Amino acid sequence: MSAPVVDVVIVTWNGRDDTMRAVEAVLSQIGGGPGQVPGARVTVVDNGSTDGTWEAILAHRGHVRCVRLDANRGFTGGVAAGVEVSDAEMILLLNNDAVPEPGWLDAMVSGLAGADGDVIAASGKIVSFDGTRVDFVGGAMTFDGHAFQPGFRRPLGSVPEPSPGAELLFACGGNMIVRREPYVALGGFDDDYFAYLEDVDFGWRAWLSGWRVVYEPRGVVRHRSSATSERLGNYERGVLFERNALQTVMKNYDDDMLRELAGPIFLTLLHRSHRYVVDRNRGTDALRRPAFEGGHVTPPARGWLARLVGRLRGRTTDAAVIDDPLTIMQFRAIDWFLRNGDRVIAKRRTVQERRRRADAEIFRRFPPLEVPTYHGDGDLFASPLFESLRPRSIRLERRSLEELMER
Repeated sequence: MSAPVVDVVIVTWNGRDDTMRAVEAVLSQIGGGPGQVPGARVTVVDNGSTDGTWEAILAHRGHVRCVRLDANRGFTGGVAAGVEVSDAEMILLLNNDAVPEPGWLDAMVSGLAGADGDVIAASGKIVSFDGTRVDFVGGAMTFDGHAFQPGFRRPLGSVPEPSPGAELLFACGGNMIVRREPYVALGGFDDDYFAYLEDVDFGWRAWLSGWRVVYEPRGVVRHRSSATSERLGNYERGVLFERNALQTVMKNYDDDMLRELAGPIFLTLLHRSHRYVVDRNRGTDALRRPAFEGGHVTPPARGWLARLVGRLRGRTTDAAVIDDPLTIMQFRAIDWFLRNGDRVIAKRRTVQERRRRADAEIFRRFPPLEVPTYHGDGDLFASPLFESLRPRSIRLERRSLEELMER
């Protein structure tokens, strides 16, 4: 039997109902009828679900290839497992909590098949589950590796949309078709990401390696936004966002850009971490005390109750207590990055060896954004300190959250 032209890979974890809805919608578009794609295949990768997902998938095994992992390896691990067993010309990634509209499969396959040979991937259009609002019609990256979906949650028709075949920095991994062989040759999604920003990282790696990514608006899916990610929890997601953004910039900026942007990137990280600590935790007035006043150490002022509590807890001096989950999230991300720094730099070497296009050329097409996102970002970005580190060879495009998305 000849290899299929496309393998639709769906990764799931404890999302039985969403997954089966997605599978059934895809299967309805495979075949020889009008608007269907003959010979396409569906592969579902289950990340060790415990909610009956695996049993439900097996019930479709006559039409679906089923791959089960013994633990949750995240979106990146699930995609890797699905790609590993595929021999298709193209891989089409679909979020398990998304439902394709009629004609989606044919549009995505024909869109990439008909694209120029230097196009490695195409991103379809993603709308809200009720079909009325924008989810993804293009993406943008900030200078420090975070990303946004401009127009997110705004009414359809109210947001400028790229034309068919327009270039994008990255395709959204929830509705993305890619040529399998070059995808594998570039290393695919980085498995250290687990989830989030892996598609941004891959898009950037593709561009710097000489490939392009385009938009295919005819391939539409309806997405139940965050249905899967909410099961991870906000704090776990936060760790992934922060550490993956750091990985992305450290791996992908070319040498000149990294030298110019390292200062703004790490000043921003330091400032955000500091604000988390002092604004969201107990006893942080102690962090603001000057080391010396009048040539001698200034002891902290403490009331009798604070002194008693301190003695009962075995503390003899005032100290800040970091117990806020968001603050801990931030430092878990930093801890991972520092402990895995050698690994990140080794990957950077591999990425840079493949470089065929300078970042200056890439960012003339897709200017990095400067978006005040965290508490205090606006003050930082307007400060003389940040201005003294601002890159001179690249323009950071200032945007507000209100311009980018409906909140």
